[in-house]
Amino acid sequence: MKKSFDRFSGLLKAAALLLVLLLCASAAACAGNTGDDPGEKTPEATKAQTSEATEAPKATDAATVAPTPNPTEPPTEKPSVDPTANPYEGMPVPYFDLAFKKNDAYDALDNTELEVEDGSVEEVEVNLGGETYKVTGFRGTDDDDYMTIILDEYASDFRGFVEEGVSYEIFIQIDEIPASSGGLLISNGNGGGTNLAIRGSQGQLNFNVGSTAQDGTYPGSGYIYAQTNDASQGTKIEAGTLVHVVGIYDPEEGKVQLYYNGELSSEGEFGTGDFNMASTRSGVLGIAYNASFQNERLGNLTSFTIVEARVYRQPLTAEEVKAVYDNCVNAVKSAQN
Repeated sequence: MKKSFDRFSGLLKAAALLLVLLLCASAAACAGNTGDDPGEKTPEATKAQTSEATEAPKATDAATVAPTPNPTEPPTEKPSVDPTANPYEGMPVPYFDLAFKKNDAYDALDNTELEVEDGSVEEVEVNLGGETYKVTGFRGTDDDDYMTIILDEYASDFRGFVEEGVSYEIFIQIDEIPASSGGLLISNGNGGGTNLAIRGSQGQLNFNVGSTAQDGTYPGSGYIYAQTNDASQGTKIEAGTLVHVVGIYDPEEGKVQLYYNGELSSEGEFGTGDFNMASTRSGVLGIAYNASFQNERLGNLTSFTIVEARVYRQPLTAEEVKAVYDNCVNAVKSAQN
């Protein structure tokens, strides 16, 4: 009986040991099979995917799209004009500087008001050095075509405007030589004052300044002239071509001067007198007419084109006159480019 029990107990132990071994083997198999875990891959699976990724892509029937070329860089823009640049570099700065825009004329420096009575601002053909150029200018063809510079600051003191000296500059082309006096270019004078004008029937140019004494080099009718008072003599304006004319009153040096195309044409000693206003109208200057004796108008005598006009409250030097003359010539030529 005891032997039978011992035999049965031994069988139970053997069965239990076998069951444990089976359970361990099953657990080991589960641990080795990771294919059901999406986060892990067997070495075989990794190798297979790597092989697929390194294979050359299969050819397709679709046309190969050419790569887009690099976009062409836009052309470099020209540098804009420096708004701080000095347009008068190398030249004296005027008090008034005639300028044009949108068929209108104005003072480029905004020191004064410019009144345009009539005439037109337009593109015109001019002759310079035997060549024809197209420029913007003020075109006058009859007696109402002129401009007035309003000197508000000197509305009651024209003497104060000129007391330290003045220079009048104009770049002009006349169609014909006037048949008589009265071809005023820049003017405000009646028995005194200042006048840059075409005088006589042969086109004499002159600049005259009112004087209280008639003991200067070229006296006459209350003025001292820059060149001879004989209108048949001296420098004469040429018709049909642009000419540059400057009249200068220099009280410190006691001189009245006339420049033609950048060169000194003539000068006269002012004498011992003081500046004389006479019945000159204060606070204005006329361009192409006499603001104090308004019957004297350039348009009464000839058609004309004004390309530039400037007024300086200082006497220009010879070097400065040459600089402003060159500036006018270069501006006309460069406008063709």
